[in-house]
Amino acid sequence: MRAFPTFSLLASAVLLFGAADVPPIPFEEETERPAVAETGRLLELKDPAADNRGNTPPGALASLVARPGVVYDWAPSPDRSRITGGADLVDAFLSTDETLLVVLEKVGGKEGPNATRVICCNLRNGKIVRGFTIPERKLAGAAPVPGSTLFVAPQAAQEAFEQPDRLVSVDLRSGRLREESQPFERPVRSFAVTAGSTYVTLEGGDSVLAIPHEAFTETPKQMKTLVPEPRVAASPDGSLLIVYGKGRCEIYSTGTEPPELLSSRELPPDFNPEWALLPDNSADLLILAENSGQALLFSGEISRPLTDKFAGTGCVRTADRLLFLAQDPKEAIGVYHLPTEVVPSITVSPGELRPFSRGRNFRLFVLTTSGEPELLLIDSHANIAWLTVKPRRWQKELLFAAPK
Repeated sequence: MRAFPTFSLLASAVLLFGAADVPPIPFEEETERPAVAETGRLLELKDPAADNRGNTPPGALASLVARPGVVYDWAPSPDRSRITGGADLVDAFLSTDETLLVVLEKVGGKEGPNATRVICCNLRNGKIVRGFTIPERKLAGAAPVPGSTLFVAPQAAQEAFEQPDRLVSVDLRSGRLREESQPFERPVRSFAVTAGSTYVTLEGGDSVLAIPHEAFTETPKQMKTLVPEPRVAASPDGSLLIVYGKGRCEIYSTGTEPPELLSSRELPPDFNPEWALLPDNSADLLILAENSGQALLFSGEISRPLTDKFAGTGCVRTADRLLFLAQDPKEAIGVYHLPTEVVPSITVSPGELRPFSRGRNFRLFVLTTSGEPELLLIDSHANIAWLTVKPRRWQKELLFAAPK
């Protein structure tokens, strides 16, 4: 009942001041915030009986990030820009303890705006044990920070969300962004992660930026290099940094601050590599490849061709320098014994092994097992397969079959 007298007083006040020159109240038109189209599907369903840490050591990364009492239903985002179809995958990485496979996919389609979905697969029990979406962030790659639950990713600019080009760190345990680097003036060309720092090169730039993880949000340190339009990669243990580009390659030790230049060499004049791989933690061997398909093995001062049909991914079992290199045609994997072999001893097309698949090889990882080599293969449809390399016929087991 007391509301009515109050309303009368307010009405009288409006009438009293209505005749005076009262400035109009400014009206700001509300702008609707852009929305990311929902592509693909990720459902988290409660199941008290679900044991996502089963068969997993307590301190392993897969155990640390697993959510108990839930099961996940994942259908990857479709890549509608490709005639052959497939999933809109961004990147994938294997944890340093080899218990967790992490897959990133783009949400929102080609036109955007975009978000990024993160899927974590426990390799000890074959389950998806964590899944989350990073809203309004268009990530363009990922690499783990050794000894932590974090990964580092380049973020592509999105004007719709006022997001610049930069690096971000993401905590797999919480499923959230942890830190952001200073904004970059240009998109990231390449990046490499070690235990202490992330090294970055930018499109149109001729220097290397070093971002210590303990000072991730501060201004990056700049490294000078003679490599034009440089790219970066790291050795398996992160002790070496490779800076490479058209006509030149440099190798640095990351054990000093700033990194110490160990060697510099000229490359063939018309060779412009965009992919690099160190077979081990020494600088004795180096593999560089162009997008055109040409891949070269560098040993000392000698370079030898490996293939002219390189297909974008490869890995090395460090213990015996066994190289697995994806090649066209037929989405094959060539196997080389380094440094003696520059012709594959065997070539296998995983898609032709049961269960058959038609996807392109997207990412390939080798496990540090003894005996018969074991590989993890992700194809362009987001099928995840476990491959066991046998002398006569490889064995293939699907860990995740993408919905058709």
